[in-house]
Amino acid sequence: MLDLKNKFKEFSKVIEEKSKFLIIGHEQPDGDAIGALLALREFIQDKNKIVSMVVSSEVPDIFSFLPNVEKINNDFLFGDYEVIILVDNGDLRRTGFTSRILKAKGSNIPIVNIDHHPQNDVWKKASINIAEPKASSTCEIIYDLFSYLKYPLSPSVATSILLGIYGDTGGFQHPNTSKKVMLIASELLKKGAKLKKISSSVSQSRSVKMLKLWGLAINNIFEYQNSGLMVSIISKNDIKKVGASEEEISGLVNLLNTASESKASLLIYETLDDKIRGSLRTDRDDVDVSKFAKILGGGGHKKASGFSLSGNLKKIDNIWSIV
Repeated sequence: MLDLKNKFKEFSKVIEEKSKFLIIGHEQPDGDAIGALLALREFIQDKNKIVSMVVSSEVPDIFSFLPNVEKINNDFLFGDYEVIILVDNGDLRRTGFTSRILKAKGSNIPIVNIDHHPQNDVWKKASINIAEPKASSTCEIIYDLFSYLKYPLSPSVATSILLGIYGDTGGFQHPNTSKKVMLIASELLKKGAKLKKISSSVSQSRSVKMLKLWGLAINNIFEYQNSGLMVSIISKNDIKKVGASEEEISGLVNLLNTASESKASLLIYETLDDKIRGSLRTDRDDVDVSKFAKILGGGGHKKASGFSLSGNLKKIDNIWSIV
């Protein structure tokens, strides 16, 4: 991992000098984004500063067990803040607030980027980059930050950080589950992190609607035998048919990737606001799904990437197309 000590010092100086902070997570937030938002919020509040959290879309119900998650907003006025902190975004478009962030940059509002995604356009706009692509998660970086600053972790902060690590390591099953990750998890448990609650809420909480939606996706799987790519498509009509929500798609691409024949999996789904999203996963060292995502304007990690397109899905003669 890169030596981030100088970046940690710069961040600490900004926290001491400024008073009003806004933390922005990515759209369709996962556990890493939510955990990072909540952990940083508590840290900054403990410094007697004003801090708000925002994501551009709704927070999934599976995170409702977390203290203060209801305080995550869906919009903001950047003029109300002196510093913007971006967490786990991957690129500016994923924030859902690209134009306003660029306007803030033009107004010389400092932008801090805390992230574990490969270098992207956020890195170019940020005043401070606390970024490490080799980290398992953004929350792992935040743990290192808090350790360096000797910030005592409360049970709620420990739970938030563990949520992020748990989510991005697939419940400690993905290849990014390093020795360091397990040591951090152990320390977080000592600080009162609620692993059982995280596991039951995130991994074991499945509504009937979600199971029906996943059943449709499984029924739609087709395999490219030459490449070992497993693909499934979910239309917004599928989502409406079972009465599910878009957030209940989360985790499905990982399920597709568990097929023994799979070298990689691709889930394409249509959103209710006329967008098409794609999620890619692999567990293999000789496959880089980020290259595929970049072709379609997306990005991410070698083993977990995604993309977003405008349009709708249409099926004609058993062939899907984007219109």
